[in-house]
Amino acid sequence: MKTTRISRSAALRGRRGIVLLVAGALVVGISLTGIHASLAGGSSRVEPTVASTPTPLGALAIATHPIRPVNPAQPFADPAALADGVYPTYVRDVDVRGATVTVDVLQTFFGAAAHQAAIEDGKRWSDVQYDPVYIRNENPLLRTLPVSRDARIKLIGVCMAPSRYIGLTQLRSATTPFTDTFYYDVAVVGGSVVGIQQKIAVAGC
Repeated sequence: MKTTRISRSAALRGRRGIVLLVAGALVVGISLTGIHASLAGGSSRVEPTVASTPTPLGALAIATHPIRPVNPAQPFADPAALADGVYPTYVRDVDVRGATVTVDVLQTFFGAAAHQAAIEDGKRWSDVQYDPVYIRNENPLLRTLPVSRDARIKLIGVCMAPSRYIGLTQLRSATTPFTDTFYYDVAVVGGSVVGIQQKIAVAGC
């Protein structure tokens, strides 16, 4: 009788052990499943990392105003420079040694054009009608120009100067001190004076 009770107690303890073992396994399994799900859920929310590649400078659209390149070998043209041609002028200064003349460019009118220009300028025609030319000088700009070595310089009543030095010396004497009795046709080629001819500006009597 005692043996039967012991056997039943042992059987019950064995069953309890099995139950506890199975329950423990279930708990561990559930825990692992939760951890796995948690890890899987967390990883699903992580954004993928993409390596950034620098954009080439040539592909960038830069909104700027275009810059015009400047070539230092080509200086800007002088707006006061004279194109090739013959210009009526007053000679304001002569540098014999430096071979330059400083001129004041004029406007000249003849005949009916002189009459019209004088009226436009508010001049009395009776005061200028006997002058060989009517001169208008509205621009005070003075230009200093080099005189070429073979320039032809001719003054009224004097033969053509045989050299630049003599011609400039005579011209300096004729224009010092300054007088508006004469004006000078100055021929320019390539920015240099190649000819100077004295002209009468006012009537002699």
